[in-house]
Amino acid sequence: MTAIDHGMHMSVLDIPLRKILQLFYAKEALRRSILKDDVRLDRRKESGGTRSQGGDFYLPFWSDVKKHVSDDGDLEEMIAARIASNDKFKRLYPLLKDGVLELLSAKLRWSNEPLEIIPQSVHGNLRIADLGATVRIRDALHARVRERYTRVVYPYFSEEPALTDEGGRLGLWVMQRALTNQDPNDMRIIDPLRRAFFSYRSGEGHLAVIG
Repeated sequence: MTAIDHGMHMSVLDIPLRKILQLFYAKEALRRSILKDDVRLDRRKESGGTRSQGGDFYLPFWSDVKKHVSDDGDLEEMIAARIASNDKFKRLYPLLKDGVLELLSAKLRWSNEPLEIIPQSVHGNLRIADLGATVRIRDALHARVRERYTRVVYPYFSEEPALTDEGGRLGLWVMQRALTNQDPNDMRIIDPLRRAFFSYRSGEGHLAVIG
């Protein structure tokens, strides 16, 4: 078994949905780079270390998005504070912030409507027995707009590749099977860097792109 084969084997045993979507559609060079990083982290863990790379780079951003949509903070100000506290956020966070704000105002239709973030974020797993793998959905935003409708929003943050229409449909298919207590019509996958979102429509993922 080569290092890359080992990396793919380890990666698909327990993998976040956004990462498996990235791996499926990435060019070979990027896919190999991601898997090599997994091999390195696995070996570090086997040697008694930790597999963590210092926390999820996108977690602080997603936390700020939740505060923003529940009117518990201003995303512009919160992201500026993040960048001031840690230079590693300087390049990507402003791009993600601009994409999220445009999606919220133009496509997800939360502007000017009272919105409540449901305290429990949405989590779920999809077990793929044939592969011996589990695809994880963690910390999906769960919001209610008055009593009229809810939204379950899962983010795809990767710079490369962009999430394709096929990838959006695949992601929604996984969400529908992993989040069995949620209405498929409430589910969204967003790709902030492309100002795009995917939603369920007549059993298929539908991609809307601003611009």
